Amino acid sequence: MLPALRARGFPVLEFEHCTRDLAGAGTAFHVTREVEHVTGAELMATDPPAGHRLATRLGRLVRRLEGLDPGAIPGSVRWNRDPGAWWRPQYRALIEDRRWPAAAREWAERILARLDNPPTGFGGWYSEMLIRGDGSFVMIDWTTAGASWASEQAATCMEGLTEWSEEHKRDLTRHFLRGYAPAGLDKSELDELRLWSIHGPLGWTMLRRPPDEEVRRATNAMRRREMSDDPADWF
Repeated sequence: MLPALRARGFPVLEFEHCTRDLAGAGTAFHVTREVEHVTGAELMATDPPAGHRLATRLGRLVRRLEGLDPGAIPGSVRWNRDPGAWWRPQYRALIEDRRWPAAAREWAERILARLDNPPTGFGGWYSEMLIRGDGSFVMIDWTTAGASWASEQAATCMEGLTEWSEEHKRDLTRHFLRGYAPAGLDKSELDELRLWSIHGPLGWTMLRRPPDEEVRRATNAMRRREMSDDPADWF
């Protein structure tokens, strides 16, 4: 997968050695050059403009990433043959759990309906990066990547960016969208982005039976996304 993504201009790790270089290795492996890096939080603390540039570039890359044909990327379906299968049990459990408000159960129904539609794009990358001090980066950890739905990848990356800095999270979201949708989001794109952004707190909270406090926290996150058409207000 990584060589195919690299050939398409995505900043991913370059192999120094891999399985084919060692006859009889038995276990698949690859070795990459070490990349000196900082965390996103460290970058925002020391150089916010570099973080903003990173977010804009990431938005452009994610727009291109979502447009890839997963069937053309070797290995992209190895871990991801039915991406909806992982989430359906969580949302069915949420609908049956009467601690959730009616609005959350309605969103669960909508997300289940979306999962029943075959994905037409590429995604499933959880926005893991090795970030250099100047804000350049390489994209890592692709084991869950493959077929996905429009805007799923963008929603995942926006949420990841907002975890870097409470002070700058709105700016990071807006710079990401400047790269992802330079002319602005149309209504259908905004609706899809909202759905997948709500999927974040609801779906992950239901990976196990959550305590009441986690239900309240996820419900509040859902309501923030319902109340505004500006994604910078959602996090």
